[in-house]
Amino acid sequence: MRDGTVLWSESAVMEPSQVTTDGTVFYMSSGEFEGPGVLHLRTRGALGGGGTSRTIDLKGFEGSYKGTELLTASDGVLFASSRRGDWDVTGDRDDVGWHLIAVDVRAGRELWRQPYAWGNVRPWLSRIVGDRLVLGKNSDDLDSFLVQARDLRTGRQLWQRRLPLKDSSSYIPGQLVTDERHVYLGGDRLRALRLTDGSVAWEYGSGSATTSYGVPAVANGLVHAQEKRETPGLVSVGADNGRRHRAEAPSGRPLAPYFFATPVVGEKYVYTPVRGGLNAVALDGYRSDWVFRTEANRFVTDKGRTRLFGAGEKTVVSLPFA
Repeated sequence: MRDGTVLWSESAVMEPSQVTTDGTVFYMSSGEFEGPGVLHLRTRGALGGGGTSRTIDLKGFEGSYKGTELLTASDGVLFASSRRGDWDVTGDRDDVGWHLIAVDVRAGRELWRQPYAWGNVRPWLSRIVGDRLVLGKNSDDLDSFLVQARDLRTGRQLWQRRLPLKDSSSYIPGQLVTDERHVYLGGDRLRALRLTDGSVAWEYGSGSATTSYGVPAVANGLVHAQEKRETPGLVSVGADNGRRHRAEAPSGRPLAPYFFATPVVGEKYVYTPVRGGLNAVALDGYRSDWVFRTEANRFVTDKGRTRLFGAGEKTVVSLPFA
Protein backbone atom coordinates (compact mmCIF):
# COMPACT_ATOMS: atom_id res chain seq x y z
CA MET A 1 0.00 0.00 0.00
CA ARG A 2 2.95 2.34 0.60
CA ASP A 3 4.74 2.06 -2.74
CA GLY A 4 2.89 -0.41 -5.00
CA THR A 5 5.64 -3.05 -4.85
CA VAL A 6 4.43 -6.54 -5.83
CA LEU A 7 4.47 -8.72 -2.70
CA TRP A 8 3.28 -11.97 -4.25
CA SER A 9 1.19 -13.34 -7.11
CA GLU A 10 -0.98 -16.42 -7.69
CA SER A 11 -0.76 -17.91 -11.16
CA ALA A 12 -3.45 -20.55 -10.55
CA VAL A 13 -6.15 -17.86 -10.33
CA MET A 14 -7.16 -17.10 -13.90
CA GLU A 15 -10.66 -15.66 -13.44
CA PRO A 16 -12.11 -13.13 -10.95
CA SER A 17 -14.66 -15.76 -9.91
CA GLN A 18 -11.83 -17.93 -8.51
CA VAL A 19 -10.85 -15.59 -5.70
CA THR A 20 -12.44 -13.57 -2.89
CA THR A 21 -11.40 -12.23 0.51
CA ASP A 22 -12.86 -11.33 3.87
CA GLY A 23 -10.30 -8.53 4.19
CA THR A 24 -7.77 -10.71 5.99
CA VAL A 25 -7.50 -14.02 4.12
CA PHE A 26 -7.63 -14.81 0.40
CA TYR A 27 -9.85 -17.72 -0.66
CA MET A 28 -9.11 -19.38 -4.00
CA SER A 29 -10.63 -22.25 -5.95
CA SER A 30 -9.63 -24.79 -8.56
CA GLY A 31 -10.85 -28.14 -9.81
CA GLU A 32 -10.45 -30.95 -12.27
CA PHE A 33 -11.01 -30.65 -16.01
CA GLU A 34 -12.58 -34.11 -16.24
CA GLY A 35 -13.75 -37.06 -14.18
CA PRO A 36 -15.70 -37.03 -10.88
CA GLY A 37 -16.36 -33.58 -9.55
CA VAL A 38 -14.05 -32.20 -6.86
CA LEU A 39 -13.95 -28.54 -5.84
CA HIS A 40 -10.63 -27.52 -4.31
CA LEU A 41 -10.78 -24.51 -1.97
CA ARG A 42 -7.51 -22.96 -0.83
CA THR A 43 -6.65 -20.18 1.60
CA ARG A 44 -3.61 -17.99 1.57
CA GLY A 45 -2.59 -16.60 4.95
CA ALA A 46 -2.92 -12.86 5.24
CA LEU A 47 -3.23 -10.22 2.56
CA GLY A 48 0.53 -10.00 2.51
CA GLY A 49 0.70 -13.61 1.36
CA GLY A 50 2.30 -14.93 4.53
CA GLY A 51 0.96 -17.26 7.17
CA THR A 52 -0.25 -20.80 6.77
CA SER A 53 -2.39 -22.07 3.94
CA ARG A 54 -4.72 -25.02 3.65
CA THR A 55 -6.80 -26.86 1.08
CA ILE A 56 -10.36 -28.15 1.44
CA ASP A 57 -11.84 -30.64 -1.04
CA LEU A 58 -15.60 -30.68 -1.55
CA LYS A 59 -16.43 -33.90 -3.36
CA GLY A 60 -19.41 -34.01 -5.67
CA PHE A 61 -19.02 -30.41 -6.81
CA GLU A 62 -17.46 -29.56 -10.14
CA GLY A 63 -14.38 -27.40 -10.02
CA SER A 64 -13.77 -23.78 -10.88
CA TYR A 65 -13.33 -24.43 -14.56
CA LYS A 66 -16.99 -25.44 -14.79
CA GLY A 67 -18.50 -22.16 -13.58
CA THR A 68 -17.94 -22.16 -9.82
CA GLU A 69 -17.99 -18.67 -8.30
CA LEU A 70 -16.51 -17.62 -4.97
CA LEU A 71 -18.96 -14.95 -3.87
CA THR A 72 -17.76 -13.48 -0.58
CA ALA A 73 -16.45 -14.46 2.84
CA SER A 74 -16.92 -13.37 6.43
CA ASP A 75 -15.60 -14.58 9.79
CA GLY A 76 -14.10 -17.77 8.39
CA VAL A 77 -17.13 -18.72 6.28
CA LEU A 78 -16.88 -18.79 2.50
CA PHE A 79 -19.98 -18.40 0.29
CA ALA A 80 -19.88 -19.80 -3.22
CA SER A 81 -21.94 -21.04 -6.16
CA SER A 82 -21.11 -24.41 -7.70
CA ARG A 83 -22.66 -27.33 -9.54
CA ARG A 84 -23.00 -30.85 -8.21
CA GLY A 85 -22.38 -33.75 -10.50
CA ASP A 86 -19.90 -35.75 -12.49
CA TRP A 87 -18.49 -33.79 -15.40
CA ASP A 88 -18.34 -36.94 -17.54
CA VAL A 89 -22.09 -37.46 -17.02
CA THR A 90 -23.57 -33.97 -16.77
CA GLY A 91 -21.06 -32.04 -18.86
CA ASP A 92 -23.64 -31.26 -21.53
CA ARG A 93 -26.33 -30.21 -19.02
CA ASP A 94 -25.35 -26.73 -17.86
CA ASP A 95 -28.77 -26.09 -16.32
CA VAL A 96 -28.82 -28.79 -13.63
CA GLY A 97 -27.28 -29.28 -10.20
CA TRP A 98 -26.49 -25.67 -9.24
CA HIS A 99 -26.23 -24.81 -5.54
CA LEU A 100 -25.31 -21.92 -3.30
CA ILE A 101 -23.02 -23.21 -0.56
CA ALA A 102 -21.46 -22.01 2.68
CA VAL A 103 -18.18 -23.55 3.85
CA ASP A 104 -16.63 -23.28 7.31
CA VAL A 105 -13.01 -22.90 6.25
CA ARG A 106 -11.58 -23.36 9.74
CA ALA A 107 -13.40 -26.66 10.28
CA GLY A 108 -13.08 -27.70 6.63
CA ARG A 109 -16.73 -28.61 6.24
CA GLU A 110 -19.82 -27.55 4.35
CA LEU A 111 -22.35 -25.67 6.50
CA TRP A 112 -25.26 -25.59 4.07
CA ARG A 113 -26.22 -25.93 0.45
CA GLN A 114 -29.29 -24.54 -1.28
CA PRO A 115 -30.28 -25.45 -4.86
CA TYR A 116 -31.22 -22.69 -7.27
CA ALA A 117 -32.57 -22.62 -10.79
CA TRP A 118 -29.81 -21.98 -13.29
CA GLY A 119 -31.01 -19.24 -15.61
CA ASN A 120 -27.90 -17.95 -17.32
CA VAL A 121 -24.16 -17.58 -17.07
CA ARG A 122 -24.24 -14.07 -15.62
CA PRO A 123 -22.13 -13.87 -12.46
CA TRP A 124 -23.60 -13.41 -9.00
CA LEU A 125 -22.96 -10.19 -7.12
CA SER A 126 -22.99 -10.46 -3.34
CA ARG A 127 -22.98 -8.47 -0.14
CA ILE A 128 -23.28 -9.48 3.51
CA VAL A 129 -25.51 -7.14 5.54
CA GLY A 130 -26.12 -8.17 9.15
CA ASP A 131 -27.55 -11.68 9.14
CA ARG A 132 -28.37 -11.64 5.41
CA LEU A 133 -26.57 -12.65 2.25
CA VAL A 134 -27.80 -10.34 -0.51
CA LEU A 135 -27.36 -11.59 -4.08
CA GLY A 136 -28.00 -10.09 -7.49
CA LYS A 137 -27.43 -10.84 -11.16
CA ASN A 138 -28.54 -9.74 -14.62
CA SER A 139 -30.85 -11.95 -16.64
CA ASP A 140 -29.37 -13.63 -19.69
CA ASP A 141 -31.15 -11.22 -22.05
CA LEU A 142 -30.22 -8.22 -19.83
CA ASP A 143 -33.88 -7.16 -19.68
CA SER A 144 -34.10 -7.54 -15.92
CA PHE A 145 -32.06 -7.70 -12.73
CA LEU A 146 -32.68 -10.35 -10.07
CA VAL A 147 -32.15 -9.48 -6.38
CA GLN A 148 -32.61 -11.87 -3.46
CA ALA A 149 -31.79 -12.11 0.23
CA ARG A 150 -30.92 -15.28 2.11
CA ASP A 151 -30.47 -16.24 5.75
CA LEU A 152 -26.72 -16.22 6.38
CA ARG A 153 -26.90 -19.21 8.74
CA THR A 154 -29.06 -21.56 6.66
CA GLY A 155 -29.09 -20.20 3.10
CA ARG A 156 -32.90 -20.12 3.12
CA GLN A 157 -34.25 -17.58 0.65
CA LEU A 158 -36.10 -14.79 2.46
CA TRP A 159 -37.26 -12.82 -0.57
CA GLN A 160 -36.61 -12.31 -4.26
CA ARG A 161 -37.45 -9.51 -6.68
CA ARG A 162 -36.98 -9.20 -10.43
CA LEU A 163 -36.56 -5.60 -11.61
CA PRO A 164 -37.17 -4.61 -15.25
CA LEU A 165 -34.33 -2.71 -16.87
CA LYS A 166 -36.35 -1.65 -19.91
CA ASP A 167 -34.39 1.04 -21.76
CA SER A 168 -31.18 0.49 -19.78
CA SER A 169 -30.60 -3.17 -20.63
CA SER A 170 -26.84 -2.56 -20.77
CA TYR A 171 -26.75 -1.84 -17.01
CA ILE A 172 -24.35 -4.34 -15.44
CA PRO A 173 -23.41 -3.31 -11.90
CA GLY A 174 -19.95 -4.16 -10.67
CA GLN A 175 -21.20 -4.70 -7.13
CA LEU A 176 -24.27 -4.44 -4.94
CA VAL A 177 -24.56 -1.20 -2.97
CA THR A 178 -26.17 -1.48 0.46
CA ASP A 179 -26.53 0.14 3.84
CA GLU A 180 -28.33 -1.21 6.91
CA ARG A 181 -31.77 -0.56 5.37
CA HIS A 182 -31.66 -0.76 1.57
CA VAL A 183 -30.12 -2.20 -1.56
CA TYR A 184 -29.49 0.58 -4.10
CA LEU A 185 -29.50 0.00 -7.86
CA GLY A 186 -29.13 2.09 -10.99
CA GLY A 187 -30.40 1.40 -14.47
CA ASP A 188 -33.39 3.10 -16.03
CA ARG A 189 -33.94 4.78 -12.65
CA LEU A 190 -32.41 4.82 -9.18
CA ARG A 191 -34.10 2.33 -6.87
CA ALA A 192 -33.94 1.45 -3.20
CA LEU A 193 -35.17 -2.00 -2.12
CA ARG A 194 -35.92 -2.67 1.54
CA LEU A 195 -33.66 -5.32 3.04
CA THR A 196 -36.52 -6.55 5.20
CA ASP A 197 -38.76 -7.81 2.38
CA GLY A 198 -37.38 -6.64 -0.99
CA SER A 199 -40.17 -4.14 -1.57
CA VAL A 200 -39.39 -0.88 -3.41
CA ALA A 201 -38.78 1.87 -0.84
CA TRP A 202 -38.46 4.60 -3.49
CA GLU A 203 -37.60 5.27 -7.10
CA TYR A 204 -35.95 8.30 -8.67
CA GLY A 205 -35.92 9.06 -12.40
CA SER A 206 -38.25 8.88 -15.36
CA GLY A 207 -37.40 5.40 -16.56
CA SER A 208 -37.11 6.76 -20.10
CA ALA A 209 -34.64 6.00 -22.86
CA THR A 210 -33.07 9.44 -22.47
CA THR A 211 -32.17 9.13 -18.78
CA SER A 212 -30.39 6.34 -16.92
CA TYR A 213 -28.11 5.93 -13.93
CA GLY A 214 -24.81 4.21 -13.21
CA VAL A 215 -23.84 2.12 -10.22
CA PRO A 216 -24.60 4.25 -7.12
CA ALA A 217 -22.66 4.88 -3.92
CA VAL A 218 -24.22 5.63 -0.54
CA ALA A 219 -22.70 7.65 2.32
CA ASN A 220 -23.84 10.10 4.97
CA GLY A 221 -27.52 9.74 4.13
CA LEU A 222 -27.10 10.41 0.40
CA VAL A 223 -27.04 8.20 -2.69
CA HIS A 224 -24.70 9.45 -5.45
CA ALA A 225 -24.87 8.17 -9.03
CA GLN A 226 -23.76 9.30 -12.44
CA GLU A 227 -26.74 10.34 -14.53
CA LYS A 228 -27.08 10.05 -18.29
CA ARG A 229 -28.78 13.22 -19.44
CA GLU A 230 -28.25 16.04 -21.92
CA THR A 231 -25.27 17.18 -19.84
CA PRO A 232 -24.15 13.97 -18.04
CA GLY A 233 -22.95 14.25 -14.47
CA LEU A 234 -23.35 13.26 -10.86
CA VAL A 235 -26.66 13.45 -9.02
CA SER A 236 -27.42 12.86 -5.34
CA VAL A 237 -30.70 11.92 -3.67
CA GLY A 238 -31.75 11.21 -0.11
CA ALA A 239 -31.08 7.61 0.93
CA ASP A 240 -34.24 7.49 3.03
CA ASN A 241 -36.71 9.03 0.55
CA GLY A 242 -35.11 9.34 -2.91
CA ARG A 243 -35.64 13.09 -3.09
CA ARG A 244 -33.19 15.01 -5.23
CA HIS A 245 -30.46 16.77 -3.30
CA ARG A 246 -28.04 18.17 -5.89
CA ALA A 247 -26.88 17.70 -9.48
CA GLU A 248 -23.37 18.27 -10.78
CA ALA A 249 -22.98 21.68 -12.37
CA PRO A 250 -21.38 21.84 -15.85
CA SER A 251 -17.63 22.36 -15.58
CA GLY A 252 -16.89 23.14 -19.21
CA ARG A 253 -14.95 19.88 -19.54
CA PRO A 254 -16.20 17.24 -22.02
CA LEU A 255 -16.62 14.47 -19.43
CA ALA A 256 -18.16 11.10 -20.37
CA PRO A 257 -19.21 9.19 -17.22
CA TYR A 258 -18.25 5.52 -16.90
CA PHE A 259 -21.57 4.14 -15.65
CA PHE A 260 -20.38 0.63 -14.72
CA ALA A 261 -17.97 1.79 -11.99
CA THR A 262 -18.92 2.79 -8.46
CA PRO A 263 -18.19 6.36 -7.27
CA VAL A 264 -16.16 6.74 -4.08
CA VAL A 265 -17.41 9.23 -1.48
CA GLY A 266 -14.94 11.15 0.68
CA GLU A 267 -15.26 14.07 3.08
CA LYS A 268 -14.48 16.68 0.44
CA TYR A 269 -15.09 14.96 -2.91
CA VAL A 270 -17.13 12.35 -4.67
CA TYR A 271 -14.70 10.62 -7.02
CA THR A 272 -16.45 9.49 -10.21
CA PRO A 273 -14.81 7.38 -12.95
CA VAL A 274 -15.11 8.96 -16.38
CA ARG A 275 -13.75 7.88 -19.74
CA GLY A 276 -9.99 8.20 -19.45
CA GLY A 277 -9.82 9.48 -15.90
CA LEU A 278 -11.17 10.12 -12.43
CA ASN A 279 -13.36 13.16 -11.83
CA ALA A 280 -13.31 14.84 -8.40
CA VAL A 281 -16.70 16.46 -7.72
CA ALA A 282 -16.55 18.81 -4.73
CA LEU A 283 -19.31 18.17 -2.19
CA ASP A 284 -19.21 21.91 -1.52
CA GLY A 285 -20.57 23.26 -4.80
CA TYR A 286 -21.07 19.90 -6.54
CA ARG A 287 -18.80 20.89 -9.42
CA SER A 288 -15.75 19.17 -10.90
CA ASP A 289 -12.56 20.53 -9.31
CA TRP A 290 -10.11 18.40 -11.29
CA VAL A 291 -9.74 15.27 -13.41
CA PHE A 292 -6.85 12.85 -12.95
CA ARG A 293 -5.98 11.07 -16.19
CA THR A 294 -5.83 7.30 -15.69
CA GLU A 295 -7.16 4.14 -17.28
CA ALA A 296 -8.12 2.80 -13.83
CA ASN A 297 -11.87 2.48 -13.30
CA ARG A 298 -12.17 0.50 -10.05
CA PHE A 299 -11.32 2.31 -6.83
CA VAL A 300 -11.05 1.48 -3.12
CA THR A 301 -9.77 3.34 -0.08
CA ASP A 302 -7.44 2.25 2.72
CA LYS A 303 -8.64 1.88 6.29
CA GLY A 304 -7.24 5.22 7.31
CA ARG A 305 -9.16 6.85 4.43
CA THR A 306 -6.09 8.78 3.41
CA ARG A 307 -5.32 7.05 0.10
CA LEU A 308 -7.40 6.15 -2.91
CA PHE A 309 -6.30 3.10 -4.91
CA GLY A 310 -7.37 2.51 -8.51
CA ALA A 311 -6.96 -0.52 -10.79
CA GLY A 312 -7.24 -0.79 -14.54
CA GLU A 313 -6.24 -3.36 -17.12
CA LYS A 314 -2.60 -2.29 -17.12
CA THR A 315 -1.96 -0.06 -14.13
CA VAL A 316 -2.52 0.40 -10.40
CA VAL A 317 -2.50 3.94 -9.03
CA SER A 318 -2.54 5.57 -5.59
CA LEU A 319 -3.92 9.06 -4.97
CA PRO A 320 -4.51 11.29 -1.94
CA PHE A 321 -8.03 10.83 -0.62
CA ALA A 322 -9.98 13.76 0.76
